[in-house]
Amino acid sequence: MYRFFVQPQVNRFKQSIVGYETLIRESRNGRWMLPKDFSAISLACQLKLLCRCVDALHLKSHYLGFNLNRVQLQDPDVVQQLIEFQAKIHPVRLVVELTEEVCEDANDPACVLKQIKTLHDGGVQVSLDDVGTGENQLDRIECLLPYVSELKVALQNFRHDGNEIMIPEELHEWRRVSNAYHLRFLVEGVETPGNQSALDDLDIALRQGYYYGKPHLLFYRGELNDSSRMEKNA
Repeated sequence: MYRFFVQPQVNRFKQSIVGYETLIRESRNGRWMLPKDFSAISLACQLKLLCRCVDALHLKSHYLGFNLNRVQLQDPDVVQQLIEFQAKIHPVRLVVELTEEVCEDANDPACVLKQIKTLHDGGVQVSLDDVGTGENQLDRIECLLPYVSELKVALQNFRHDGNEIMIPEELHEWRRVSNAYHLRFLVEGVETPGNQSALDDLDIALRQGYYYGKPHLLFYRGELNDSSRMEKNA
């Protein structure tokens, strides 16, 4: 069984939730875990679960983030289904978060650009996730920027690499890029009051991270919110 966990995305200065990122999990041995094989989960299954998320969250004009890698994006049927799904859930805005995952053999940059243009024309927004890492380096994504809506910087990448000193410089650079293309700029991995204070000083409003809410199992309408049935933490 699969379910989506959700994590809020907030506007710090307006003190409001602007959207949610959805993170799929699989039930195994009474626990929710990362799926063993993401490719085994059909898009139809995931879109059905997303519909239930929209209903359970009582969303209106919020953003709903949904992760795809470049191999999935290059499938025309996937793109068409996402466009049809966006029309179904309007005015909620589906945001395809294109991951930084390196897909060397199957990655066709020209096809990726074509499919992002198709999503853009079909009313589906695209976010470039974890910019500055993997496939989402600036020189590889610059041609995509006119057709995307958002850039996301992940603070946890710098923590894992021991490069926290580089965070202010990287944030300035990526905000410069987002401003140049009139894109939303969201920082994820915000975990501490210190992280929040630093982003306040930089006047960066859109944020995501444990400090504002951990990913949590979303209970559908009519379900009992009984955490004893199964562990809620991803």
